[in-house]
Amino acid sequence: MFITPHMFVGVAIGVKVSNPWIVFFLGLFSHYLLDFLPHWDYLTEIKIDKKEHFLKIFLDFIIGTIIVLFLIWDLPNKIIILIAISSTLLPDCLEFIYNNFKVKKLKFLSNFHHKIHYWKYLSFSQGIPAILIVSIAAILIILS
Repeated sequence: MFITPHMFVGVAIGVKVSNPWIVFFLGLFSHYLLDFLPHWDYLTEIKIDKKEHFLKIFLDFIIGTIIVLFLIWDLPNKIIILIAISSTLLPDCLEFIYNNFKVKKLKFLSNFHHKIHYWKYLSFSQGIPAILIVSIAAILIILS
């Protein structure tokens, strides 16, 4: 799933839960739960072997960050929200490190992540509804 919906879910978790440990583990769990949903991805793996791959990841992250900053600007619990966002992105960060630097200690997590990502090879039209539903639901939770 894109980076941005993971970030939105992280914000939603951080808005509704105040315990940093619970927020961290809910964010981590949410990442794998979202990746299990049938969805479309713009890359088949998080590897920077082409300039366009870097650009896609960078734009996804920047767009998500800008929207998240707009959503949380006036909220008091930014640290909790940042913990939640960080934990929702952690599996992809570790996947990035494994795919680009072949850190062998991360192979187990990479294999697990790929098994969870069972549905990611859908076409755009088949996979985009899950991304939109997750994003809209998370934003509605944030704004409620």
